[in-house]
Amino acid sequence: MSPSDPIRFGILGAARIAPKALTDPARHLESVVVSRVAARDPERARAFAMEHGVAGVEADYEALITSDAVDVVYNPLPMSSHATWTIAALEAGKDVFCEKPFAANADEAVAMVAAAEETGQVLVEAFHYRYHPLFARILDLVHSGVIGQLERVEGRFGVPIEPDGNIRYSWELAGGSLMDLGCYPTSWVRHVVGEEPEVISAEAVEGPAHIDVTMDAELRFPSGVTGHVHCSMDPAGSRDIQLTLQGTEGRIEAVNPMAPQMGNRLTVTTRRGTTVGPVDAGVSYEHQLRAFVDHLRHGAPFPTQGADSIANMAAIDAMYRASGLPVRGIVL
Repeated sequence: MSPSDPIRFGILGAARIAPKALTDPARHLESVVVSRVAARDPERARAFAMEHGVAGVEADYEALITSDAVDVVYNPLPMSSHATWTIAALEAGKDVFCEKPFAANADEAVAMVAAAEETGQVLVEAFHYRYHPLFARILDLVHSGVIGQLERVEGRFGVPIEPDGNIRYSWELAGGSLMDLGCYPTSWVRHVVGEEPEVISAEAVEGPAHIDVTMDAELRFPSGVTGHVHCSMDPAGSRDIQLTLQGTEGRIEAVNPMAPQMGNRLTVTTRRGTTVGPVDAGVSYEHQLRAFVDHLRHGAPFPTQGADSIANMAAIDAMYRASGLPVRGIVL
């Protein structure tokens, strides 16, 4: 691949997240082309390609990861398939752009990162929130000391999700509210504090066998900062997406740090008063794709990869264990 050539992406599966995360933002980048898609149902792949402007369709996943028309494999498959197909793509000589959560568990994450290191390929986790200027603003505020010494961080992500036919309610597909939703606030609090948490306690509301419909976990970080993660996909619940940071001199509250382009609000309260308003700075998925391209082309930082992805999965595993539910991806 010449530095002047566009980076060619292939999509594993015609997932609903793929247009938001890849095909739509790719239209704004001359350096990116979505060249191939493959799905278990070839007709679905063809329909996806036609609707979203993908140049070609491969017969199956194996054909896509070995295709000469693909430089980067985008993996938005169910979490239970992330490790298998990510490692296969890396061994086929492809870089991989893997959806969150990175794996079914931390052991799989370790194996995935090891495969990237052994093959010399690039492997990243698609945590789009991390690349939006709203989250950069939050980090700048914390590091500036405007709210004093950080004392407590709380992340919440609740969205009502009906169980009928939804993979999030499937044990076999590594489902659960902590996996699909809670991976976000887990990542938020870790990145804000800059340390890895100890899980003090966790409590889950179980729906189908082993599936957490809600999860609450209390955390403690080495510096003494305490934290809390809440997630819920209860169909009777309400939408609740926010990050709250309490310091010795003030407080930061961010509404919808997950997808700020859908409406957000940042409130900063200190002894000098309160400022409140949105951070209007484009679409998180576009910022993420640009950051990934810059990482591939120029070695620019891409924080959600490698050790970070392993650590996020390790925290999720620890929450499951503390709640009494099994870690995803294990044989029961």
